[in-house]
Amino acid sequence: MFKKGIYLFCLLTITACTPKQHTSFYLLKSIASVEQETRKYLPLNQTIVLVKTIKFPDYLDRPQMVLRENEYKFKLSEYHRWAEPLQEDFTRVLIENIHTRVPMVNTLPYSELKGKKATHKLWIEVLQMDVSSTNQAVLKVRWSLLSVDDDSLLNKQDDEYTLFINNKSHESGVEAQSKLIALFADQVAESIRLLR
Repeated sequence: MFKKGIYLFCLLTITACTPKQHTSFYLLKSIASVEQETRKYLPLNQTIVLVKTIKFPDYLDRPQMVLRENEYKFKLSEYHRWAEPLQEDFTRVLIENIHTRVPMVNTLPYSELKGKKATHKLWIEVLQMDVSSTNQAVLKVRWSLLSVDDDSLLNKQDDEYTLFINNKSHESGVEAQSKLIALFADQVAESIRLLR
């Protein structure tokens, strides 16, 4: 009994002295467009683009950040997490990015329409959004821009964006993913500009 007590005491002492790893939380960030001169091609401000609920793959529906080790294997980071659901964060940042690129166009999620009638709708499916163990950030998206009046398809694309990350920090991975969303926003904004 005495030995068990000593063993338990030692175990508790070691546990108490072991440094605890704290969890870090991350958010994506919108990035202003570098193509300021394109503002002269803006469509009329009556254009309202409804961003439909963005579809995300199930493997990203979790707070932990995902590291892609290869085509078949993923690793979850318990101590590095998204500060809010990734789908909501992605939607917010994408809309902010599009707005900075075509500020005279109202780009809104359904929850913010508030009685306004959309002229166009943007449908987006994220096929992949992660960082690989080889320091590559990847964003794959399938998207369409449609007219609300007759549901005619104005543009449909499958796009893939990649960036190499200089170091393996999670913060650098989030920064790279934010840049990829900005590149995607450039493509969407260009399609919206052509509506005029």
